[in-house]
Amino acid sequence: MLMNLYLEAADQAYGELTRLDQVAGDGDYGDNLREGLRGAVTRIPVDADLATEFEVTATYFLDEVGGTSGPLIGLLFNDVGSSLDGAADEDTALVAGLDAGTAAVSRVGEAKVGDRTMLDCLGPTLGDVHAARPPLDWTMVANQAFDHARATADLTPRMGRASYVGERAVGTPDAGAMGMALLFWALAVYRDPGSRGQLPDPAHLV
Repeated sequence: MLMNLYLEAADQAYGELTRLDQVAGDGDYGDNLREGLRGAVTRIPVDADLATEFEVTATYFLDEVGGTSGPLIGLLFNDVGSSLDGAADEDTALVAGLDAGTAAVSRVGEAKVGDRTMLDCLGPTLGDVHAARPPLDWTMVANQAFDHARATADLTPRMGRASYVGERAVGTPDAGAMGMALLFWALAVYRDPGSRGQLPDPAHLV
């Protein structure tokens, strides 16, 4: 199950995510991501398809997870689930859903690429996907996602509480961007369990 893999990654990365968010946020991102996924997987039927996994997880994050990240992850996953529902080609539907969800996060969160948020992983990574030749290589996509998430260390935050920290956050990657890189890690392992050795260790993000 994809969300079990995402939870596995969030569990391993919990300490790093918490440390990163303590630099520029409330320090609760690791808790919100991990606990949201823990709650969601208990509600996903054992025979759920990928659309249902995203839909159930979206509902849980929207209804049960606090902070800024909970509703935004819920919005993202809601669009992914809708795109996957009844889709003939899962990869095409995943990308379309991630595109739509990223646009929704930008609209509702009033952020854009460059503001040092989860969008600084999602936007550039999806750009890489659209620029690549098919078939889609999720392992390559996940590695690119980590590169983009790490690159947020060079950005000055412009949104939310992090904006008050300003230049002091430079040098440390954004926790939300790293959380999205972990999603791509989970997608890569879901598509090819043998890809783990070609991916970053979630316990050592930076």
